[in-house]
Parts: sequence; structure tokens; C-alpha cells
Amino acid sequence: MSLNPPKSIINVDTHLSYINVANALLVWVYKDEDLCFLVDPGPMGTIRTIKRNLKKLEIGENDLDYILLTHIHTDHAGCVGKLIEFFPHSKIICHPNGVQHLINPEMLYEKTLKVLGKGGELAGKFLPVPKDCIISQNNIEQGNIKAIETLGHAPHHQCYLFKKYLFIGEAASCIFPISEFDFLYPATPPIFDYDIYISSIEKLLSENLTDYIACYPHLGMRDNAHKMIKLGYEQIKVWLRVFNSLYEDRKKPEFLEMLMTRLKKEDKIFGKFDQLDKFHQTKVPAVTRDSIKGILGYVEKTRKVNEDLEIHSK
Repeated sequence: MSLNPPKSIINVDTHLSYINVANALLVWVYKDEDLCFLVDPGPMGTIRTIKRNLKKLEIGENDLDYILLTHIHTDHAGCVGKLIEFFPHSKIICHPNGVQHLINPEMLYEKTLKVLGKGGELAGKFLPVPKDCIISQNNIEQGNIKAIETLGHAPHHQCYLFKKYLFIGEAASCIFPISEFDFLYPATPPIFDYDIYISSIEKLLSENLTDYIACYPHLGMRDNAHKMIKLGYEQIKVWLRVFNSLYEDRKKPEFLEMLMTRLKKEDKIFGKFDQLDKFHQTKVPAVTRDSIKGILGYVEKTRKVNEDLEIHSK
């Protein structure tokens, strides 16, 4: 199954749907006679869209059992404090490292503004979440929903396995909503740690998710989750190699152009850039901006550490 989001809301199968928020985020919603949950409700600006579409799905204030958060970044979890006001019986699940950010979100919001600038302001402030609304991930639906710690994208990131679906968050990559071929890019915002990112992906690969469907918040659904994770695994290795090779050129005005040229040449996935339509080509610089910052920051940091070690060893 290759799903690319054309509408504001669509039923994937009998029980799984998504809400498409401005072609920037898919909010996954599951509902059957015994269980109802959603994954990553999005930033504060999405609250009306979420409420309206949950109503279309006939999900009332007492029906939503869980709000699953893959991580606590503004674009994924920014509206959860407001959403819980409309669904007071829902329980929020997140990584233990994210709990304090939900209860007291000020520090995380300040960090968001440093990274995103105006974009962070447009996404809106977090509202605090009452502590008693958050429960341990070990108690999710008696283990029928499995949380997998994947700290590469963020120190509070985790994925969720449920039935045949992997709600992957940004653990391995993001995908473009096109059906002709797979176009991925790494999800590596500042502050990025390559070793943690790789180990997180390896953890997912060890699950052998060939028969699972990967549900991406950015931006679609793909069969054979294992294959998609492996593509992201191989891609980040190529990107790191390219960044290292161009490190000395990083302050040149034409650095980004040089980087894109090399990535298109050496990354077989990114090499399909010229096959994208003009609209999606224009989107690439914006959506990869923070990924580039994250990898470049990591390379600069590791090189500085290596230089310091060389000085002290003399």
C-alpha cells in the first residue's frame, strides 16, 4: 500500500483513518468497537481541524482512549494541552523523557523558538498538560500497543506498533507524498547525534517489520516498513559522508548548492530530485533546512572534539 494524502480526511481501512493538516502533517486515527486513539495531533493551529474531523469520524468527547505522541516537538504535540480539554477522559502516552515537557512546556518552547524562529511562533505555544492525564507507556491497552524507544530524532522519541501498523514518527526519515517513487530525506534537526540516530534505526530493523505498514506523519503510508527503514538507514550514512567531504567548504556562499549537487549524485534516493514535479522541488530546501543544520552541527562538533584530542595527545 502506497498512500499519498490528497484530502483532509480519508479512511485507509475499516478502522484506520488520517487527518491531513495542510499537507504538512498526517494525524493517524484508529477506531473500532473497543479502542480509539490518535497519533500526534499537531501544533496548536491544528486544533479546530482536529476537532472538526474527529466529529466527522463520530468520535465524541468520551470515545478517545489514548493520544499517542511519538515526540514532543511543536509540530507533533503542540496542541495536546488544548485537545485534552475537549477529550477529558483520554490518556496521553509519551516517552518518559517527554513527560516533564508536557507538564511544564516553557523550556521546550524557548528551545523551539531558537531552532525555528518565526516558525515556532506561528506554531503557537504549548499549554501545560495535567500530570494525571499522562500514563506510563507500559500500560497502553494491556500491551497491545507496543512502544519502541527511538531517540535519534529527539531525546523523547518513540514509535508505536499496533496490529500491522508502525507509527514511525520521524525515527528513520520523512517521505514526500508522491506515488511514482519513494523520495525520502533524513529527519535530523539540531541537536543531532549520529550514533544515537543509527542505533535507533537499527533497533527498528531488528524488529523485522517486513509485513508492517509504515505510517508517516510526514507524509504518507508505505508497505514493507522494514524496507523503508532500511532506505533511511542507508541514506543517513551517505549524507554524513557527503557532509564530511564538503566540510571545508561549509562557509562558502555556494555551499548549499554544492551540497545539493553532491547529494543528488551520491544518494540514490535524493538523486530522483529531478523527477519531482516543480511544486515538490521547491519544497525540498524548506523541509531539509533543519536536517542540514543538524548534520552540519554534528560534523562540526565531532571535528572539534577530534582536534582537541589531537592537541592534548601531543
